[in-house]
Amino acid sequence: MGRDLGEFVVSEESRRRRVRRRVWVQHVAVEADRLQLQVEAARRGQLTAQQAAVADGVMELIENARSAALGDNPRPRRIPNWWRGALVEASYLNLHAARAQIVDLYDLNDLRAEIPVAVAKARETLNRDDPRRVTAEHVLQTPDLPAEQLRPVVRRLISDSYEKGDREHAQLRSFRNILLIAAVSMFVLVAITVGVVAWKPDWMPLCFTAGDNTACPTSFGPKAHAEWPDILMVALLGALGGALTASLSIRNLKGTSTPYDVPVALAMLKVPLGAFTAMLALVAIRGSFVPGLSSLDSQEQILAYALAFGFAQQALSRVLDQRAQTLLEGLPGGTAKEPTPGGPTTPPPPTEQGETGKAPAKDTNGADVEIPPAGDLPEDVDVIPVVGAEPGDQEAEEEGEELHPPGATSAPEPGEEPLQTPAEQPPPDLLPDEDQAEFFEDDLAQTPAGPDAPDGIEFPTAETEE
Repeated sequence: MGRDLGEFVVSEESRRRRVRRRVWVQHVAVEADRLQLQVEAARRGQLTAQQAAVADGVMELIENARSAALGDNPRPRRIPNWWRGALVEASYLNLHAARAQIVDLYDLNDLRAEIPVAVAKARETLNRDDPRRVTAEHVLQTPDLPAEQLRPVVRRLISDSYEKGDREHAQLRSFRNILLIAAVSMFVLVAITVGVVAWKPDWMPLCFTAGDNTACPTSFGPKAHAEWPDILMVALLGALGGALTASLSIRNLKGTSTPYDVPVALAMLKVPLGAFTAMLALVAIRGSFVPGLSSLDSQEQILAYALAFGFAQQALSRVLDQRAQTLLEGLPGGTAKEPTPGGPTTPPPPTEQGETGKAPAKDTNGADVEIPPAGDLPEDVDVIPVVGAEPGDQEAEEEGEELHPPGATSAPEPGEEPLQTPAEQPPPDLLPDEDQAEFFEDDLAQTPAGPDAPDGIEFPTAETEE
């Protein structure tokens, strides 16, 4: 073997065996090898000119994803890469593009096997009512579709799913950066405050008068006064309270497989925020800003309040916890993308009702009746369905006899008297009792007149009528 070939083999093997410290790098490398194996297997078969061009493009995308994951291309610096996620974004964007384009190399059997995977990926990323997801699922459920019609739908569905997931990962990275900026800013502010107050303790005294004694965070007695360890002790206890809330918030957050550690960034913010709220709360109490709480009697009480106010910063950071939880649930596999039972994501299967969606007609015996469409009937024939008609009535109608519904009276013939139908009588239970009924000769109701009439209406009486 020549020197150049040997160097090439050694270089290739060393690049593949490079130590991969991050988990996402291993994931990208394994997925790239799997896609490359599929392309090589497809090239062993009969590919058209268009499929051969797609195979070359997929191999180029795979190589770009592998190079970005191993840090060969691009080569950003460590801090900018960690902040912007250049290598992560470049690796997954190329890998997802190759994953979508490789669908054009599948045969019909591989394509049908890919449909459930594509639909599951769409349900993890796209919303339930997304028209891209609903339309694609409806088309993919159509039976006996050729491969030429299935490939564009599956490729577009996979591409849209990965595109939505990539945008959500970028949004998650931006939120993590905001949390880190806030955490660093809060830490610097607390450090400056502690340094200044430790240098001049009288500028922000944290001591309280308790009778003849003075209570400070680090001393108690008649001769106690503000010293530089006071602010340090208050900040430390507030930071402990913030760390406690950070542990509780991390317990409620779900884990994620993304390379962006949002829960860690959120915990880093809570610790300096707890120290900051503890110092401000004691200053507010000393200035009688809190009604009913203007003085603390002992050193232990001051320390307990510092710890409690450090824990109370959860009321401020709770909004950030909810925002982080929303972003994590919106990622693939989160609860925000779970389909609802009986939801509109999957179209209903076809039934035996026909194209119009109406149930077939039934006769009196329960058998199906075939009704021809209106266009097949002669123009001079009017079909009027009669509810409750018997088969004999239908024959009579064809002979020219008129049908009448039950209870209806027919028109009298010339010279005949019309038939009198008996008037309907009310039920006996509703008639008044003859012994208790009161009758008046003037057939008027006995109703009070004048001001005693209801609503102030004067009803006529027998005297006014005379």
